Amino acid sequence: MKNIAIRLSLASLSIFAFSGCTYSSDALFPSLVGMDSSQEIAVSDSNGKNANIPELGNTNFKPLEISQGGNTGTFVGQKVVSFRSELAQLQTAIRKHNEDLQKIRGSVINNALQYHKLIGTIEAKLQVGTTPGNPQMFNMLQGAQNNIQVMNANTIALNQLATRVSSDAAMTNYLLDSIRAAYSVSGAVDEDHRQLRILENETNQTSILIGSLLQEINSDAARQQQYIETARNYIVDLNSAIRAGSYGVNNVPLSTGISYNAPASFAKRSAASGSPLFTAKFNKTDVKYHDGLKQAVSRAIEKKPGVMFEVVAVSPANGNALAKNSAQNNASQIFQDMIDMGVGAERISLSSKTSSGVNGAEVQIFVK
Repeated sequence: MKNIAIRLSLASLSIFAFSGCTYSSDALFPSLVGMDSSQEIAVSDSNGKNANIPELGNTNFKPLEISQGGNTGTFVGQKVVSFRSELAQLQTAIRKHNEDLQKIRGSVINNALQYHKLIGTIEAKLQVGTTPGNPQMFNMLQGAQNNIQVMNANTIALNQLATRVSSDAAMTNYLLDSIRAAYSVSGAVDEDHRQLRILENETNQTSILIGSLLQEINSDAARQQQYIETARNYIVDLNSAIRAGSYGVNNVPLSTGISYNAPASFAKRSAASGSPLFTAKFNKTDVKYHDGLKQAVSRAIEKKPGVMFEVVAVSPANGNALAKNSAQNNASQIFQDMIDMGVGAERISLSSKTSSGVNGAEVQIFVK
C-alpha cells in the first residue's frame, strides 16, 4: 500500500507538514495448514453449537462507507480530500484484517474437528481394549499431535495479526487527531468544516471498529492457547493408555476429550536406575532448559538410533501435593517438547517418584 502522510504542524501561519507512513496490512499473511475453511462443518451438539472446538468470537468486521465530497479549492479543502483518501486506505486495511481473521478461525475450527475425530477413534478403541503399544494407535496419536501443531501455528498467526491491527489502530487515532486539528486552520470556508465534521465522525467510528477487532483477536488467541495446553495434556494421557492397550484400572476412561484438564497420569513404578541423561531443575520461574534438552536427546539418538526414553517427575519426599503437581506438569511439557523434536511418542514413557535428595520439582530423563 502506498505511503500516507497525516501529520499536522500548526504554527501561527497554520502551515501543514507531512511525513510518510506505511500501513501494517502490507505484511504477508502467514500460511496456515489444514482443511479448506470453506469445507462444511457438521459436528455439533444438541444446541447447534460445536462441542469440541475452541470458543472463538464470531464478529464480521465491516467498516461503514465513506461519504463523498468535493474540493473547495482552499488549503483546508485540499487537506479534506487527503484525509478522506487516507481513511479509505485504513478501511481497506481493516477489511483485509477481517478477511485474515476469518481465515484463521476457519483453520482453527477445521483442525480442532480433525483432532477430535482422531481422538474419538483412539478413545473408542481403548474402551474395548487393544494390543499394548499398538502402532496403528500411535500413528493416529501422531496425527492428533500434528493437528495440535497447526493449532499452535494458528495462535502465532493471531498474535501476528494483532500486531498489525494495533499499528493501524494507532494510525487511525493519529488521523482523527489530524482532522480535529484542521478546524483551527485559518482560510477555510463553511463547506470545509462541514466535510471535516463528517470525516471526524466516520474516522471515530472506524477507530471504535478497529479497537473492537483488536480486542476480539486477542481474546481468540488467549482461548486458543488454553485449548492447546489442554489438548497437549490429554495427548500425554492417551500415550500412556495406548502403551497399556486400555484405559487405566478396570478400563475406566481417563477423560471424555478436550474438557479434560487434570494433570497427566504417570506410571507409579520403579524409576530407571543409573545417572540421568538430562535433569531440569524447576527451582525458579522461566527455566531455560530447551537447548540442553535438545542436545542431550540428539546425542542419545546418535549413539543409539532406537533408544527409548523415560521422563521422570521428581518431587521432594517431604513435599506437598503442589510440588508433586508441579513436577508432573513440567514432565508433561518436556514430554511434548521431545515429541516436537521428532521423538516418537511410542519411544517415551512417563513415571514419577519422590526423593529425599531434591529440594524442589525436577524432571530427570533416562535412556533405556
